Amino acid sequence: MQRMNFESMPDEIFLEIFDYVSGCDLIYSFYNLNQRFNSIIYGIRLFLDLSSVQQKAFLYTCHNILPNFSSQIYSMKLSNKQTIDGINYYIEQSKCLQQEQVKVLVLIEPTIEQFIKLISYFPSIKTLVVKTTDYLVLPVEYLAKSLRVCRIGNCQIDLSALNQSDSSSYSIEDLHVKMSDIKHLFTLLNSMIYLRRLTCHISENSSSQNTILRSDKPLMFLNYLKLNVSSVAFKYIENLLDVCPNLTALTYTYATGTEPSHDNENTDYDRWNEIFTKKLLRLKTFDLHISLNIDQQRDLIFLTKKFQDLTFFQQNHIRIIYEITSYKHIICTIPLIKSHLTNYLNKSSLTNIPNAYSRIRHFDLVLNETILNQQQHTIRCPLVHSFYLGLYENIAPIEQQSRLLLNQSISFVYLKHFELYGTCIADGFVAQLLSKMTNLNSLTLPLSHLMSCQINETICQNMKRIKRLQLALTESLSFDCINNILIPSFPNLNSMSFAIDNKNHSFEKILLTMLGKCDNEKNYLKYLMFLEIFALDQDWNPNLLKSLEEFIRYKDNYRFLYIWL
Repeated sequence: MQRMNFESMPDEIFLEIFDYVSGCDLIYSFYNLNQRFNSIIYGIRLFLDLSSVQQKAFLYTCHNILPNFSSQIYSMKLSNKQTIDGINYYIEQSKCLQQEQVKVLVLIEPTIEQFIKLISYFPSIKTLVVKTTDYLVLPVEYLAKSLRVCRIGNCQIDLSALNQSDSSSYSIEDLHVKMSDIKHLFTLLNSMIYLRRLTCHISENSSSQNTILRSDKPLMFLNYLKLNVSSVAFKYIENLLDVCPNLTALTYTYATGTEPSHDNENTDYDRWNEIFTKKLLRLKTFDLHISLNIDQQRDLIFLTKKFQDLTFFQQNHIRIIYEITSYKHIICTIPLIKSHLTNYLNKSSLTNIPNAYSRIRHFDLVLNETILNQQQHTIRCPLVHSFYLGLYENIAPIEQQSRLLLNQSISFVYLKHFELYGTCIADGFVAQLLSKMTNLNSLTLPLSHLMSCQINETICQNMKRIKRLQLALTESLSFDCINNILIPSFPNLNSMSFAIDNKNHSFEKILLTMLGKCDNEKNYLKYLMFLEIFALDQDWNPNLLKSLEEFIRYKDNYRFLYIWL
């Protein structure tokens, strides 16, 4: 029987395999092995992700892949988050090399100066994604006319350079943007008539109440609209929907603001009925989430019944409910449009609605006796991927009841991210939770419970899958804890956050131990790339890092130190 070796496999198998290998690792591992591998590599697209790689791989990409394989690079991802000042580092190391074949550009936490400088290196991009926690204002003139997808969810577009008399239009079909005023949205839409999908967050409305806002050009191709508005008069929403006659899906989220009259407008079921029957005749999917200030005169039962009686709701089998929290009245469709749920309910119409929250992906739960005594309001979210659990009351007398509640609410096997906070957490309770979480990717827990990860073999196996670990920042991580607990329990970490007291523990010794560069350590975190460290005793002294600068890049931010390895 003839045995097949690796190199005798057909090219199609190699192409399938290479789909699972990063562009940098692919070339580093297979290029120049032989002529056949070279010919395969020269025929494939490269997707370069430099957002979370070690410095060595970053430099190899800039110095070898960018100049030699530029015609094959299809997408590029750069970050300032886990690669410390990585976008500037890319600009320095790539020698301002233009990437004319790149069609997809993803930037994480760029500054406006970096964005303006970098965007000129990619003249042919069709997809632009900007992810940032800072509020950036991006000049419209830097958006390429060839763009098809533009997702800049926490950014605003500066329209000052937009020529209103110019009849030319952008080719953007999918736009995700944040606006500070709804009138800016109408201005923008006049130049983006080819939109098919629009997601827009409007933070406020400074337009005069008597202003008439309309778009001169109807959005005939737009079929999906997601609006998240705060303190916007409802008549402007009606004006916007007038130019979207072919919508098939609408998601609308309203948050109360300074004008209480807007609350009543947004809950006016007659005006909504007018929209359904006269404006959006092709609409099939509708999600609604209206958050209002508490008003004792408001009859939520009456309002939800009126909405439920609308012909559109009945024909499309849309169900609407109300919720009363400690600080808001909420009217929303089922399931909630936001894949996020906070369990602070004290009264609700949620009872007897089985499987209503199958789309929920993130669940916040502050577990206390009040919640445990209201088990009739248990919300079942079987597909939760991210779970925050707070324990701030002593629940030891009813621990069994709390475990039952958690088992009924979520399915632990699907969890990817788990955050545990609180001052009243029993070790046994933590161990029971961790033993059920077989597919965790990231974990946040108090440092005192790190020992729970070594209790039994099941938990040890679960923790080996963890890629990101965050420990409570009020206790200092010691050298013994690093060496005897953390490294054996979490061997595959690539990102970690913890606190340290430099007066009691040597930061240099701890870091070198984690990297296997201290006393020929064989047991170390070989995949570690990013550290976030909090100083308990003092601000960071750069002199502490002089001897380490040859293999780290760092940025200190008062009490925090960010290290990229």
